[in-house]
Amino acid sequence: MAWYNDIFNFNKPQPPQANIRKTIDFEQQLQRVRQDAQSFNIALQAAESPMYPNRFLLMQTYQQIVLDGQVQSAMLQRKSKVLCQKFMVCGPDGEVDEMKTEWLNQKWFYDFTNLSLDSIFWGFSLIQFGNIINDKYTSTELVPRIYVVPEYSLVRANTATVTEGKRFDEAPYNNWCIGVGEKKDLGIMMYLAPYVIWKKNAMAAWAEFAEVFGSPIRIGKTDVRDELTRKNMENMLRNMGVASWAVLDLNDNIELMQASRTDAYAVFDKMVERCNSEISKIILGQTGTTDEKSYSGSANVHENVASLIAKQDLMKMKFVIESQLFPMMIRNGFDLNGCTFKYDESESISILDQAKIDASFMPYYKFEHEYLEHKYNIELQDMPDMEEESVMVANKLMNLYK
Repeated sequence: MAWYNDIFNFNKPQPPQANIRKTIDFEQQLQRVRQDAQSFNIALQAAESPMYPNRFLLMQTYQQIVLDGQVQSAMLQRKSKVLCQKFMVCGPDGEVDEMKTEWLNQKWFYDFTNLSLDSIFWGFSLIQFGNIINDKYTSTELVPRIYVVPEYSLVRANTATVTEGKRFDEAPYNNWCIGVGEKKDLGIMMYLAPYVIWKKNAMAAWAEFAEVFGSPIRIGKTDVRDELTRKNMENMLRNMGVASWAVLDLNDNIELMQASRTDAYAVFDKMVERCNSEISKIILGQTGTTDEKSYSGSANVHENVASLIAKQDLMKMKFVIESQLFPMMIRNGFDLNGCTFKYDESESISILDQAKIDASFMPYYKFEHEYLEHKYNIELQDMPDMEEESVMVANKLMNLYK
């Protein structure tokens, strides 16, 4: 009956659905706590332990790092170059297969690509797939990283154990989940963490500097010992604004030691700026696509670096799809044997630039109407032959003066 199934494209029976997330007793919420260099080092040592690796503290650090605006901007810029790329599935003959391409042109595949790219930043990511309905997966979700022990291919029931759990690389779970990334990879957030921590400390110190020196301190002096009178002065100063205030005796004195330079804020500003540039270099390999002060010459070089990193990410995703996603889909009944995945990496140019190119060829070559109408979304009509039009005008003039 194999020939019958092949002719009518019947899917093979899929294995029973298995959700490895059910291994978890209950999902624990990661607390957002203040991070410093010492807590990061402790988290890193726990994650790199050769015998009992535990990423709980590291993920707690990462979830604070990802809140940084520069990190978010650079991550979005890098991921968008892959998520917005057109793709195609080619059959064993090398020709584009529209039906199989449509299998992937769904929300579940976009989510899978998005989660797979997160492995670049977060490290190893285990992705769980839902059931299949109408030739598409119903869901694609991340298995919480605090329960995944990549080094042992385990998903643990709770965060207290390390070596006990269920293996995600064995049946039946390997038919419904994919681990993306190297098992010991901790992601590039490991390199971002020190700069984000320093940046937050600098901004906190800057905020304190602005609070103390941004607004002049209000001082009320009195020699009255009446408690009610002093209380009234305190209330008046307190309600005048958010700046600091004090009630002193006539002979008391407050002296604020401030740097004589007028650009003392630059100490904090330069620190934040340097941390931002280092964050961009780590994620994007350059600063030209995020730094508004970049010059046109260097910006072109930086754009080339960004393009190289984008090609690297496209290649990574192609390997993941062909070596991990396609085999899993084949086991789930999709006919993808011998198929290949390709991104459309052809260069695209604006419609204005294309029009200039076409116009330069028009004096020498004739264009088909179908090409021009499709390319520029316009309706074309044939122009009358100039010689025939001249004869018609001459005949009309002769008839007019007969």
